[in-house]
Order: sequence, then structure tokens, then C-alpha cells
Amino acid sequence: MSITALNLAVESVIDIINGMENFAQMTRGALGTADGLACEIAPSIPSEVYYDKGAYIPLTLALNGKHPNLLTLSDTLNSIIQDLTRRTQYPSGTDWEIVDITSGNLPRIIGRENNNAWIMAGDLIIKIYERNE
Repeated sequence: MSITALNLAVESVIDIINGMENFAQMTRGALGTADGLACEIAPSIPSEVYYDKGAYIPLTLALNGKHPNLLTLSDTLNSIIQDLTRRTQYPSGTDWEIVDITSGNLPRIIGRENNNAWIMAGDLIIKIYERNE
């Protein structure tokens, strides 16, 4: 599986999240200075992945959010995780498919900024299958 396929899988999850009713659109990368939602591949990808044959690859996706209302932020991150982990059908591409999404770490408080915005984070584990025909 190429990095492109990994990125396509992540972008497809972001598209699903952005189809939900959240206080902000999910973006890729680090949280900005304003309230919002962001995600990126967590640094916990396995150190060895054999790309020369069909393989299941677990990918941890870190979800981060910032909002002045802790309940709004918590509900949003929890809803995203609940929705994605309860699905029975996931996106696929020509050489990859998402076969399952589970929760890694449930949303937790990371801190609070000087402007009183809460920061929370949670993780999703995306199980991707590489088709190698």
C-alpha cells in the first residue's frame, strides 16, 4: 500500500465526519488558534509493515478538538467516535478498503487555554486492507 492509499483512507474518514452535524468541519493536521476539529495519523503506526503482499494495516487516527464549551466539545468527539465505530460499511478504493474502525482512546481533556477554550483528544483505530492482486 502506498502512502497515497493511506491518505485516501484518512481523507475518506474525514469526509464521513464532515457529513455529520458538528460545531466545525474536521481538518487535517494540527489544531489552529481558533475553535475547531483536527485529525492526523498518530505516530503509533507499526514500525514494520510489509507492503509486498496483501495485508491488514492498523492505522491510529488522532482526533483533536478545541471549544470554549466543554460539553459541546465532549459530545462532538464522542458522537464522531460512536458513529464511526457503529458503522457496518466503510469506504474503499481500488487497492485498499477500510474493514473496521474501533475506538483507541476515548476523548479526554488535554488542557485549557488562556482564552478558556478546552482542548480534548481521542483516537480511532482504522483497520485497512491492502489489495494486492
